[in-house]
Amino acid sequence: MKNNETILVQKIPDHPMSSTSTQDLLVDPNLISSISNNELKPDAFIEPCGGILGYYSGLFRRKAKNFLSNFKNVVLRLGQVFFFLIIIIYIGFVIKTFVDTGFYIDWCTGYGMAFMLIGLLIISIVYNTLNKYKYFNMFHFNCDNGFGLLFKKYGRCTTAAVFLLLFFGFVIYDTVVTDELNRIMSLLGIVAFLLCGLVFSKHPEYIRWDTILVGLSLQMFLGLISIPIKFGREIFSCIGDRVVHFLSYAYTGAAFVFGDFLVNKQHVFAFQALSVLYFLSMIVQVLYYLGWMQIICLKIGKSIQFVLGTTVIESVNAVATVFLGMSEAPLLYNVYIKYLTNSEIHAVMTGCFATVAGTMLAAYTSLGIDPKNVITASIMAAPGALTYAKLYYPETVKSSTSKNILLVQSDDVSVMDAACKGTFMATTIVSSIIASVIASVSFINLLDGIILWLGYLVGIENLTLDYILGIIFIPLAWAMGVKHEECELVASLIGIKTIANEFIAYVKLSELKSAGKLSARSEAIATFALCGFANPGALATMIAFLSSLAPSKRESIINVSFRAFVTGCITSFSSACIAGLLTPENGF
Repeated sequence: MKNNETILVQKIPDHPMSSTSTQDLLVDPNLISSISNNELKPDAFIEPCGGILGYYSGLFRRKAKNFLSNFKNVVLRLGQVFFFLIIIIYIGFVIKTFVDTGFYIDWCTGYGMAFMLIGLLIISIVYNTLNKYKYFNMFHFNCDNGFGLLFKKYGRCTTAAVFLLLFFGFVIYDTVVTDELNRIMSLLGIVAFLLCGLVFSKHPEYIRWDTILVGLSLQMFLGLISIPIKFGREIFSCIGDRVVHFLSYAYTGAAFVFGDFLVNKQHVFAFQALSVLYFLSMIVQVLYYLGWMQIICLKIGKSIQFVLGTTVIESVNAVATVFLGMSEAPLLYNVYIKYLTNSEIHAVMTGCFATVAGTMLAAYTSLGIDPKNVITASIMAAPGALTYAKLYYPETVKSSTSKNILLVQSDDVSVMDAACKGTFMATTIVSSIIASVIASVSFINLLDGIILWLGYLVGIENLTLDYILGIIFIPLAWAMGVKHEECELVASLIGIKTIANEFIAYVKLSELKSAGKLSARSEAIATFALCGFANPGALATMIAFLSSLAPSKRESIINVSFRAFVTGCITSFSSACIAGLLTPENGF
């Protein structure tokens, strides 16, 4: 705008209905910036032209706003009462319909699930109400100074020891009854991993055996209730089915964008499975904005802290990695990373390597992988990662995060903002997966070509990377309890997962499953063993990500990274051993 240009505006009357004549004003061109910054003076506005209807409409709105502002608490209480009345009325209709249909309960999809959700809602409301008015303070005091101290000193180890005796007694009885004593071989893997931890521990004199014993017991307990016990197996199967059903809603949006042919008929991975990540990332970010994700992780994390004796950050991270990815979980506590000890950093990285993100479940299940096994493996990895992390890198100094902490809250301004941010974040995740899959498959084929050529030069036919990895990891597969005739196949899967990534390995597992080359037990062992982000690409990503969050800890992060990588692998292999102990040859 030139200097001699002007803007013509009108002076606003003192009263909207006044007949005062307007006065033209010459305004400096800098007024444009004032308009954009809402810094206008009253005489810079134009005269209202809404007439009497617009005037009284605005007047009513201002009066209503003032009333709501003055009686905010009353209006809020009335809104809550109205909301709960609606819920009670709805529950009444649900119960009436339940009675009319003959009291039939389907715990996974029907009235059973509805009643469980209602029960959880009531428990949450009662707990939050009592907690708000500090009714639990006396219990917390007594727990920390009475029973809690006795439990930490004697109860944990005693309970864990008794459970382990009962667990191994059950395994021996079950294998004798089913005439499958070969399943006991999986115990060799667990013993080997523990002995390796003792030999190669960073500070063996600082190992807390109570944490190791309790953590291993908890990992086995989760496997026991979810694999051989029918009721627990049905619960985890139901959870898996509900999760897959929930994620399948994303296929509608994917089909709308990419077409039904690519998504629902051809099942193209990039257009079907990866499209779910946009939907799920949006949901997770909204829960993060509402604070629900932090509450879930913190409550479960504190429970693990009480049972295992680990610090808050370690415990919260172990839980968060089950729901979030390894690049999302540390964001919950990023302000505390700079205060972590080397042992805590090692535990955090181990937890990230030992499990897979919940956002990836749809991608794996689209390949035909049993979602129940993936969910069970991820949950078992939470205590397992802490167990082996504290075995391979024990704590040697007092942690500054051993007490309660406050998790970082979302910086989103609204639910809509959180939803948009979550969707945009998924773009990076999807593009990274596509890029890594393309690069990994191409690199593996390159290695195959080089190895094939080198083998040809010395007269060896069909020498491939799969064959070499199958030979190298055969002892590991055998120690996990895989049948000797299937050891080479499972060993090649472990090698592909370790060198490339778990997704490529799951693709190969899906092919072996379709071809019927693996028994149900070997398939379960392989599924558990592959359930983890421990691969070279993830190692580099984790180092870069944590270093960006805490630059002052970069040296410590690099120093413990490879040990955490190995420990994460061992955690997954340990879960596979437990699955091998509990799974019959023909499955369930």
